[in-house]
Amino acid sequence: MRISILLDKFKKGLNAVDRIVASKNTLPILNNVLIKTEENRVILSATDLEIGINYYLGGKIEEEGNITVPGKVLSNFVNSLNEEKIVLETTNGVLFAKTDKSEANLNGMSAEEFPIIPKVVGREVLEIDGNILKTAISQVVFSVSYDESRPVLTGVYFIIGGGTLKLVATDSYRLAEKTINLPTADKAEFIVPVKAVHELYRILSGAEKVKIVVSENQVMFLLPDMDLTSRIIEGEYPNYEQIIPKTFKTKTKVATAELANTIKTASFFARENANNVKINFHKEYLLVEATSAQLGNFKSQIPCEATGEENEVSFNAKYLLDALSGVDSPKVNLEMIGKINPGVIRPDNGSGIIYIIMPLRS
Repeated sequence: MRISILLDKFKKGLNAVDRIVASKNTLPILNNVLIKTEENRVILSATDLEIGINYYLGGKIEEEGNITVPGKVLSNFVNSLNEEKIVLETTNGVLFAKTDKSEANLNGMSAEEFPIIPKVVGREVLEIDGNILKTAISQVVFSVSYDESRPVLTGVYFIIGGGTLKLVATDSYRLAEKTINLPTADKAEFIVPVKAVHELYRILSGAEKVKIVVSENQVMFLLPDMDLTSRIIEGEYPNYEQIIPKTFKTKTKVATAELANTIKTASFFARENANNVKINFHKEYLLVEATSAQLGNFKSQIPCEATGEENEVSFNAKYLLDALSGVDSPKVNLEMIGKINPGVIRPDNGSGIIYIIMPLRS
């Protein structure tokens, strides 16, 4: 193999696949990046056997070929360079990477040993703007569970159909749902592992169109210059809609930034008390309280617009802050029934986000 590639494009490609490359793996080949030529283009590939990324880039191909080399070493070398192009050449299982000023020789492994990243043959169920998808991921992914005893909760649940795409995540203590109105045709439901969702978020620039192709046990996200393939988590996602309250005794509208700043301050006092922050709902203000045996007490009033009964509830401060970070409106609505019932957080702009947080015992 002998190819010449623009250095900036090569850096971008390596950075896209680099996070998938394991640094310490029982299968040495998984520490490597596959470089191969195919159909007049260069393909960079990496996989951890659950997620696979292929990155496609143009280059001057003088001789076809393929090789796998240690991904971290190659990435560190290439990212240290600041020139226009790089030449890659293989001889007897060694990759020679050269620029006008620098050169590195990397011992490779046969491309035949590299696991095949399957091309998902299935239904294209959706095409979506990358910026919309990236934003939606950021608004729900923090609610995913990391408890392997319930695998279905360790991913983001995609629900497509009826003119909407819904992304749902829950760890049983909180739930996030984002609804996007789209002209969808095919119906599909699948759970994408959280690691794959994080990788998808990382590689999305926000300026591209993303096609989603689904088969029985895999999903592929197709971008203009790369694709990401992931297994689908098997199992049935719980009927989460039944836990979303339909009626409320108290509804309050409050400035999002002011509430977030107040909860953040309260969280410093709440750390040694299970992150317990109490919110008292009054007609014209919210009273936020937190107690620390070591630091003392914290109280702060926030002006609000309230309807219904005066009320109180205690929440985990981190869960509140995570939810408020996903709110994309200047004001946010807090809705509750009582201190033992889940609370609901919604942006005031109708952007399709809803957060459910289970209360703490105060």
